Amino acid sequence: MSKNRLAYFHALGLPAPATRPRKPGASITEASEVPADRDRQARLTALNRSHEIRQFEIELYWKRATYFWVLQAAVFTALGLIWKDGDGGIPHIIPVALASLGLLTSAAGWLSAQGSKFWQENWERHIDMLEDEFEGKLHKTAWVGHMGVRWSVSNINDRLILFFVAFWVLVFSIACFRAGSPWGRNLAVSLDVADFTPPGVIAIIGATAGGLLWLYKQKTNLRGSTPDWEATAQLPEVQSDRPRLFKEIHDAPFVVKRGQLK
Repeated sequence: MSKNRLAYFHALGLPAPATRPRKPGASITEASEVPADRDRQARLTALNRSHEIRQFEIELYWKRATYFWVLQAAVFTALGLIWKDGDGGIPHIIPVALASLGLLTSAAGWLSAQGSKFWQENWERHIDMLEDEFEGKLHKTAWVGHMGVRWSVSNINDRLILFFVAFWVLVFSIACFRAGSPWGRNLAVSLDVADFTPPGVIAIIGATAGGLLWLYKQKTNLRGSTPDWEATAQLPEVQSDRPRLFKEIHDAPFVVKRGQLK
């Protein structure tokens, strides 16, 4: 057993599982770790608990994301109604406050997503350390199909939140500019009359294309080494720079390990 795993069990307060060495030519099952101590049940309980909390963190991740999306939608609706009516005698500070709230909400949503991802990965690492004795390397093994590694759902959601942060920065800047001074308001009225549609459309198209490319590159990250039982697997090709849309990279799937402490 590696020093990292021994240190992990020491920090966890549980004895490490006893193992027997792998004989030359032995199968994976024959070389698996063999329970030889009284604390096996405690390690199994810890593994089950890690699975439960990981699932709980995933559920919380999407609940929090939905919460912040709803808040942003409400703020955007209120701001849109005010600007639709030409402010309608409403103090100029109100749109600024709403835009500020939208920016804060989007930033809070991004930070919350980072925190949720941190705790999810924390429990995944616990599973990586505990599972070998009971489940083999199930959680550390990914079956990569003909199309290669696919996109990361959490990474795509994370980047989408950043797009909304940038959007609210723009809205907040416009609201501050319109409410800043009589000169600024007069200039804003002049700009409203001017036709900026062609350059605006070009800018939006460019930003959209850049955003799509950024989202396209958000692949699922499979770090690790080639498994001992599949020496012919070519991990650098399996873990490509970006997911494939159409091109097949292998004639047959490969089994690869996720990132893990050794």
